[in-house]
Amino acid sequence: MQEFMATSERRAELYWWFSTLFAAELSDEQIAEYDTYDVRSFLKSLSTLDPMRDAVAELNEAIARLLVRPDRQLELAADFAGLFLVDPKQGALPYESLYRGDAKLLMQAPMAEMQARLDRLGINVSDKYKESADHLAIELDLMGNLIIRAAEAKSAAERESWLDEQEALLHGHLLGWFDKFESACRAADRFGFYGASARLLGVFLKMDANYLSLVKPAPSAD
Repeated sequence: MQEFMATSERRAELYWWFSTLFAAELSDEQIAEYDTYDVRSFLKSLSTLDPMRDAVAELNEAIARLLVRPDRQLELAADFAGLFLVDPKQGALPYESLYRGDAKLLMQAPMAEMQARLDRLGINVSDKYKESADHLAIELDLMGNLIIRAAEAKSAAERESWLDEQEALLHGHLLGWFDKFESACRAADRFGFYGASARLLGVFLKMDANYLSLVKPAPSAD
C-alpha cells in the first residue's frame, strides 16, 4: 500500500505539472525554476524510465535554449498564444472537441461529456480555469485529483472505483485525441518547448495507461 501511495503522489504530480504547462503562459519565475536543481533532478529521474528517455532529452534541449533566449518570458508567451490562443484553423488549440469526430469545431460533444463528468464528481473548476471543460489542462488536472482520491480511499472497493474513473477519463477522453493534438503542436511550434512538452506528455499518458492496466485487480471468475 505504501508503494501505491508513493506512486499515486508521483503520478498526480506529473499530471498537475503538465496541466500548468498547457493552462497558461509561464511567468519568468516559473521559467527560472527550470534552471534549478529540483527541476533538473525531476527531469533526470524521468529520463531513467526507458520510454521517456528521448522525450526528456528533447525537452532538456528546448529548456537550454529557453534559458538563454532574449526576453524569454515574452517570447515564450508569444509562442503560447500562437499555438493555443488563436483561431481554431491555426496553431494547435488544446480542446478535445477539435480532434474528435469530423466537425473540428469547439464546444462539441466532448465538452458536454467532460462537464457532465465534473458535475457528477462534484468538482468545480470554474474558479481555477476560464476554459471549456474539454481543455487539456482541465482533463489533466482532473486526472491528478482522481489519483489522489484513489490514494485516500478508505476501502479496496472505493479505491477500485476511483481507478475505474481514471481509466474512463484516460481511455474515454485523453488517449482518444491527444496524439492528434501532439502532432499539431509539434508541427506548429517552431521554437520547440511546447512541442517537446507535448511529446513527453504523450509518452507519459501511454505509460500511465499501462500502469493502470497492471494495478487494477483482475475480475474474479464466477
